[in-house]
Amino acid sequence: MLYLVGIGLKPSHLTLEALDILKTCDQVFLESYTSEYAEGLNEELEKMIEKKFLVLGRVGVEQQFESAMLSAKKNDIALMIFGNALTATTHLQVLLDAKEAGIKYKVIPGISITNMVAESGLDEYKFGRTITLCYHEKGFEPESFYDQLLENQKIGLHTLALLDIKKDEKPERLMNCVEGIEILEKIKNKREDSYEFEYVALLGMSNEKQKMIVGKDNIIKSKEIKELYPQSLIITGKTNEKEREALEKLY
Repeated sequence: MLYLVGIGLKPSHLTLEALDILKTCDQVFLESYTSEYAEGLNEELEKMIEKKFLVLGRVGVEQQFESAMLSAKKNDIALMIFGNALTATTHLQVLLDAKEAGIKYKVIPGISITNMVAESGLDEYKFGRTITLCYHEKGFEPESFYDQLLENQKIGLHTLALLDIKKDEKPERLMNCVEGIEILEKIKNKREDSYEFEYVALLGMSNEKQKMIVGKDNIIKSKEIKELYPQSLIITGKTNEKEREALEKLY
């Protein structure tokens, strides 16, 4: 059996179901390139599941995991994923590959950043499609995420923006909210759009020191921007009176 296991945003987020399965698996892997813990270390996780696990980067999951997955025909193999198991589309391909190979599988859900957005005071039901902001580099300046943001804005929906992570680079890079805002504002200015985006920064959510910051100027001035990771960004849509009160008084 192949298990895709969401492990949440910190070790204590591990569900009892996930813990029971991981303890009994013959081999366990951790996918490390789509995110990381907001709090806690891999060593804590090893103690909880009572076994060592192998950490895989992008290449490891997409190219080298095949042999381990094939052994799931006879053994119990688990791939642990930060947050929720299927939030990143990469992991859907693992299931498709397993199905094609005739391997039985089971998905164990976990706590994700998408479960934290309501803590901002914004209505969870009023979020549109989630976007991912990519680093702009020479010869690679994608804007498709901006188009989706505008689609959400047009119908008054909030947008959760996940921020780029480069875990396979040396040194590794995790985009922060200021960098994300700069990318969106650069595209907006280039297109001469009239939108005035309102931002909420989510810093290290589930960490004991987690922080939400409302407003572009407050985000840019924040000292925690370079301290609390991973980070995500909310671009608010049309807010009602209760949402505005929450943003004003809670943060």
